[in-house]
Amino acid sequence: MNLRFSGLLLRLVDYERTMQIDAPTLGDAVAVAEQRHPRLRPVLRDGEGRLRRSHRIFINGDLAPTADLTTPLGPADDVEFLTAITGG
Repeated sequence: MNLRFSGLLLRLVDYERTMQIDAPTLGDAVAVAEQRHPRLRPVLRDGEGRLRRSHRIFINGDLAPTADLTTPLGPADDVEFLTAITGG
């Protein structure tokens, strides 16, 4: 499957926009990405290990309403992380 990063997250993955990952769930895919790029973990996850709500996750182009790490993934799936930008 393809795990894609954009925007501010790109610098944390050394500008590797797309990673080919073999993982059965979203949580496993994120763990592989975090092993490759350890700076990613504290930005993606909160203190309890859940994905932060400031990120939007799209699976095959559809917004995942919740960041459920148990979501099953297949070899042809595309997962994209977008970070919400806030300001005032």
